[in-house]
This record gives sequence, structure tokens and C-alpha cells, in this order.
Amino acid sequence: MFSHEVDGGVAVLRLENPPVNAVSFAQWRGFPARLREIAAMPEVGAIVFTGLPGRHFCAGNDRREFASLRPEETDRGTAAVRDAMRAVIECPRPTIAAMHGAALGSGFMLCCASDIRIGAAGGQLGLPEVKAGAFGGYALARRVAPIGEARYMTCLGDAISAERAYQIGILQELCETPEAALARAVAIGGQIGGLLTGGLAATPAALEEAEGQPLWEAYECERRLAIASMGVNRPG
Repeated sequence: MFSHEVDGGVAVLRLENPPVNAVSFAQWRGFPARLREIAAMPEVGAIVFTGLPGRHFCAGNDRREFASLRPEETDRGTAAVRDAMRAVIECPRPTIAAMHGAALGSGFMLCCASDIRIGAAGGQLGLPEVKAGAFGGYALARRVAPIGEARYMTCLGDAISAERAYQIGILQELCETPEAALARAVAIGGQIGGLLTGGLAATPAALEEAEGQPLWEAYECERRLAIASMGVNRPG
């Protein structure tokens, strides 16, 4: 389901489950360990998430699972998705989503949990859970989208275009093709990985700590990182 390759210090982790790269609860359950293993590789400076080349990044969870799930199984399954997203947010390496085609449900959540999002033109991003009688993804969508847009996506269940996602800041860059989006994500990962070395490697964790903090507490997070990184990175 998940494969990876390392290219110039950037690990490209692919979701592989044709035709839409849907992910089961069991597969999400194994994702944190796989991500920690990749992040621990000394040659890896950044991680890029992408789908198997084809039509879609990830269309979310396999809907066939929901048809026969009992409440306790749903509880365990959605907890596995939560733990997978938490692993991305807490990853000690910068993460970049290279999105193409559909990024729906937990696929869109994976994009939202990543530090940076690069998209291909013509893609669709959304949280269709409400149309299946479920709810989820709002807290992650709110991290990267205006509150109104996050509520629109969560409560209506309709996807928005990659072009719209770029306009409102969910996507940082929009490329013409899936190949170009992946190449750009790898290039950005290489650049970031080359910068965030030594003490600065703690930058993703410091940014996460600063999120949601009052202004001056957030500033202190940055100041502590600056002091620590200068001590590690200074020559001699």
C-alpha cells in the first residue's frame, strides 16, 4: 500500500492502491510506524507524499469498509486515521503533499496535516464524509483553510477545485501536470532539507508548538529555536 524511494535527500512516499488509492483502516494503522522509520533515516531531510501515478492522489478511506462496520469498529478505525494524521503533524522532518486528481476524505486530511501542499491543475479536494452519514476532517481543514471554507467543505461535502484551493491558500503552488507537481514538491523538499540542518532540524516541531499560542508565547518558541540552532550550526 505504501512504498518509498529516496531521491537526493527527499523520501517520496507513495500511496498505492489503484484505481483511486483508497486507504483502509488497517493500512492507516500501520502508517505511523512506516513514517517514523523513514524520518529516522539519516539521509532523509524531507518527506513528500504522493499517489501512485494515475488519476488520483487519494480518494480517502475505502467506502466498502463502512457498509458493515459496527460502532466499536468505527471507533478503532477512525482512531487509526487520527493517529496517522498526528504522526504527519509531529513528524520531525518537513512534509510536503504533492496532490493530483482527487484528494478526498482522509486523503485531503493527509494534505492538510502536511507542512506544504503542491497541487496539479484540475484536481479536486474535499471532505465528502457527510454524504455518507459521517463527519470528520474539519479540525485538520481549519489548519490550512479559512474557517468559512472549512465549514463549507465539511457540512456540504462538495469538493473544491485545485484552482480554488490555490486561490484561498490551501495549496502553496499549482502546477500544470501531476508530474510537474511531484517534481516541484521534491525540489522544495530538497531545498528545505538542505536548510533545516543541525539545530534548525527542530523547526517543524517548533512551528507546531507555536500554532495557536498567544503572540508572545509563540514568539518565545521561535526565539528558543534560534538560540539552540545558533549553538549547533555555528562553525568552530
